[in-house]
Amino acid sequence: MCGNIFIRTRLIICALALFAVALAGRADEFRCAICGNVITARWFNLEDQATGEKKPVCEECTRLKERCFICNLPVKDDYKALPDGRYICARDIRDSVQSTDEAKEICSRVKDDLDRLFSRFITMPGENVDLSIVDKVHLENLFHAPGYKNSCVSVYGATTVNLLPNGKPLHTIDILSCLPKTRLMAVCAHEYTHAWVNENVKYPRRGLLDKNTHEAFCELVAYKYMESLHEEGMMERIKQNTYTVGQINVLLEADRRYGFNTIVEWIKNGEDPGIDLANLDRVRFLKDSAPASPPAATAALLYVPPAAPTPVPDVLPLKGISGAGQHRFALINNATLETMERGRVRVGQTNVIVRCLEIRTNSVIVEVAGAKEKKELFLTVK
Repeated sequence: MCGNIFIRTRLIICALALFAVALAGRADEFRCAICGNVITARWFNLEDQATGEKKPVCEECTRLKERCFICNLPVKDDYKALPDGRYICARDIRDSVQSTDEAKEICSRVKDDLDRLFSRFITMPGENVDLSIVDKVHLENLFHAPGYKNSCVSVYGATTVNLLPNGKPLHTIDILSCLPKTRLMAVCAHEYTHAWVNENVKYPRRGLLDKNTHEAFCELVAYKYMESLHEEGMMERIKQNTYTVGQINVLLEADRRYGFNTIVEWIKNGEDPGIDLANLDRVRFLKDSAPASPPAATAALLYVPPAAPTPVPDVLPLKGISGAGQHRFALINNATLETMERGRVRVGQTNVIVRCLEIRTNSVIVEVAGAKEKKELFLTVK
């Protein structure tokens, strides 16, 4: 009898110990992410917009008016109040770039990185860019400033272009201060792409281009830049951002199927203002290139003998195939093209527009502007 009582007593003690461990684990799990107190009443799952995670927040903390402008969670202790009315939580203070000089230096490196990453496709404006790091008040005022009506103005950055007296464009880029470094880099890539569009896409096409698609192209460049840096968190934030109304995912799929250069050419010369997933192949439909404008008259003419052109055969020989996988290149006369890329190829004393449709082991399928049929070019056997 005594033995049975002893066994039951031990079982009760073990059960109580396990219950206490369970309670301790539950207490750790249900601590408020803001104040750190154990949640004993109502609580809410709030999204941390910096990480995309859901955080438990007690009812009392949800009533706090002050919110971190980066993660959008309430702030209570160890936060920083900025002069323009923004707040930064203790965690995001550690990641934010608070020095204007440091932010500008980072943006300068971003511009160089973009030029290297996209050297075959686009070159970002440099000398004619005026970049500033500004506060929230300045950025919000740009929403109503003259000249910004048709320009990019978002919660993190703004870009516009003005012509100088000499006719050259001046791009003005304003980026919000105190951003986390990774977000600053992504925003900078986005805004520099707006400057590239302003300088390289002719006005009629820019006016036709769907606004959400325009923004999505800038986000695509930022996404690919983040991808090159293996910043998966920021890549996901770009995809989930509602700023482009889903168009970023359309361009990502177009990039996967047809390549980045196809998208660049479509942005510059596409027939349609926008594309969707149901008609993704429309990204390959381009308007005929307009003839070059004649040179402006000058007060005095200086005769310079033209340089002799490099001899080029009157046919389209395939000189080489390089690369591997989805990144293969064909050397056709003087032009290097990848799949679905269009370019000018010299033939004799003129140029023709050639689109490379398919790259095979020893041949390529091309489409020549003005020709009714596709053409297969074979590697020359020596």
